[in-house]
This record gives sequence, C-alpha cells and structure tokens, in this order.
Amino acid sequence: MKLRGHKEHSKWKGEKLRLQEQKIKDNDAVLVVNCKKNDIDNYIGGATFLEMFKAWELNKKLFLYNPIPEGILKDEIIGFNPIIINGDLSLIE
Repeated sequence: MKLRGHKEHSKWKGEKLRLQEQKIKDNDAVLVVNCKKNDIDNYIGGATFLEMFKAWELNKKLFLYNPIPEGILKDEIIGFNPIIINGDLSLIE
C-alpha cells in the first residue's frame, strides 16, 4: 500500500485504525502474538500497541503470547496488566 503514495497510504491506515474499536468491542479478549521482528524480541508495533490500549480501555482481557518487550513503552504495557502466556495457548480462558 505504501507504493501508492503517502496520501493513499495515510487514508488506508487511518481507515484500518478506525476499525479497531468495533472489532475489540465484539470480542471478549485480545491475543497479541508478539514474536521476534527485525532482531527485536517480543516485538509490539505501533498499531498493535494502540489495539492493546483500546482493549484495556474497554476492559477486555489482554493476552501476550510472549513476555513484554524491552523499550520505551514497557511501563505502559505493564499498566495494561496483560496476561503473559509464554506460548501456552491453554492458558487463555
């Protein structure tokens, strides 16, 4: 999508971000599959962070597949009180 130019990409990305709230409202929980990306263990990107915030804001359960990554948003993620399952999907209730 980025190949279409800044304006089109910005419009597309904004539309996707707006869809998050209803999708999260329609579910009981959010599972974040935070795997290694670009040599960063347990990576959580910006859009995923926003989804985590929305889940927290809507009082939804929040599960992390792997531990909280190190970085500038670690304290905020801790504040979301996620349930870290360390790859064990049987821990999702």
